[in-house]
Amino acid sequence: MDKIKKILIAIDNDPAAEKIALHGLQLALQLKAEIALLSVIDSTMLETQGAVTPQEFSEIIKNDYKKLQQMLIDTVFKGHEVWTFLEEGKPHEVIFNVAQEWDADVIVLGTHGRIGISHLIMGSVAEKVIRHSKKPVLIIPTRL
Repeated sequence: MDKIKKILIAIDNDPAAEKIALHGLQLALQLKAEIALLSVIDSTMLETQGAVTPQEFSEIIKNDYKKLQQMLIDTVFKGHEVWTFLEEGKPHEVIFNVAQEWDADVIVLGTHGRIGISHLIMGSVAEKVIRHSKKPVLIIPTRL
């Protein structure tokens, strides 16, 4: 097995983002690996009810993700070089694409641990990544 050199950490605008980032950083420090943060604006969730256009809604989310990534860089990753990616699309597909393009060796992401009807309705990005990834995946449970 090749040495792990790049770790892609996928986060969303969730209170657990800091926990996921911290686990990714700890892994990167142990392996002396590069780190990238990825946030995905879920294009399937951009439907709005007239108050703002989907483009305006996308910009609002993009600004929130930029603030979150910067906060994590300033607090969790302080002093470490961090690549950042902010993409739009279906989250699991974007995670695969960025992991491939950036040549990540491991993908780190969280799972909310939804069960039952909420899992059926919401689907699970983590589950799709686990099932279809060609790269190793580290899942951080985020249920509070």
